[in-house]
Amino acid sequence: MSCMNLTFYLFLLSGLVNSQDGGDTENGEKGALCFQGMDASKAIKSWVKSVVEEETENYSIEFFDTSLSVVQNGEGITWHIVSDGLQGAFYFEKSENLEDESEAEEPATYLYPDYSTAIVGVWRSHLLVYGRTTNLVEACRSGNAWTLKFGEKEGPIMTYSPPSHYSYGVHPLQRDPYEMKTVEVKKSKQHGAEDGLFTARDVNEGDMIAFYSGLVIFCESSLRALDRRELSDEEEHFRNMYNIALDIGEEDDNLCIDIPPDMGNDVNRYNATLGHKVNHSFQPNSEFVLFAAHPVLGTIMALTALEDLPPRMEISVNYGYNFTSEPDQPEWFRTLWKQFYSNSESDHEEL
Repeated sequence: MSCMNLTFYLFLLSGLVNSQDGGDTENGEKGALCFQGMDASKAIKSWVKSVVEEETENYSIEFFDTSLSVVQNGEGITWHIVSDGLQGAFYFEKSENLEDESEAEEPATYLYPDYSTAIVGVWRSHLLVYGRTTNLVEACRSGNAWTLKFGEKEGPIMTYSPPSHYSYGVHPLQRDPYEMKTVEVKKSKQHGAEDGLFTARDVNEGDMIAFYSGLVIFCESSLRALDRRELSDEEEHFRNMYNIALDIGEEDDNLCIDIPPDMGNDVNRYNATLGHKVNHSFQPNSEFVLFAAHPVLGTIMALTALEDLPPRMEISVNYGYNFTSEPDQPEWFRTLWKQFYSNSESDHEEL
């Protein structure tokens, strides 16, 4: 992009954010019920949940590996709620009907699943052309219509940039704004583990906790096509320690997300997403799910909470390894498997 074009994009983006910022007013919109800060986020999240549960959307449209529930209020405001609302929503002011998958570019805001963190920018068919991070500062409701106001734009200019077999899509040290508020990496409390993933705020059951992205490869493809070394089973396990199935498409697609261990082991080299830092447990407090609408990375994996989690709680997930049918598992997993099921059998005998 030339300097002139970049300046023009910055000018447009500045005008877009300023037009949505509005000004702080004592009573908000005339005759409207207004919420500020986190109260605004809670109000929007609650409303989205009610739309999904009561099925009051106007219609739905297919969106890659999920669907969007479209809500129009006749005031020029249109919402496109992703999936069940737990994957965020698009907020359009004076939106055209996108049911025909128009290629036109238009201003909009994507609200992350906390309905506070947002990316305001220009989009084409729900794909980010350019935008920057902001936060919801006020939400006013008048009848069935919501009017949102956002804060100052922050961080670098972003664009839709999905990962591939040779690229992470984004710079490996470009932090996700939602994760920056939600999780942190610290020394694990689990015996024998190194890093662990912890909550940085209150997380409710069903909330998205962290994202899991990396390189996207065919699961059966060789990661060492030109490497003639013979690796032991433990060396193979180490190489594949940050490899997870990307749960999309037909079985023939068989795609995986992979982070080489020299990158995944060091948050100073890769922290674009942090879901790979979660440790295994047979009694997990989270699970892996497909996240189909990340505003920058597109379709990736994510962690969602299985229960309410307070701040500073270590997050765990069941890796899904099966020692019974596939005994060739890492040594640490075999040890945990035997300990867990030995204890389970002992508890059963006591009962």
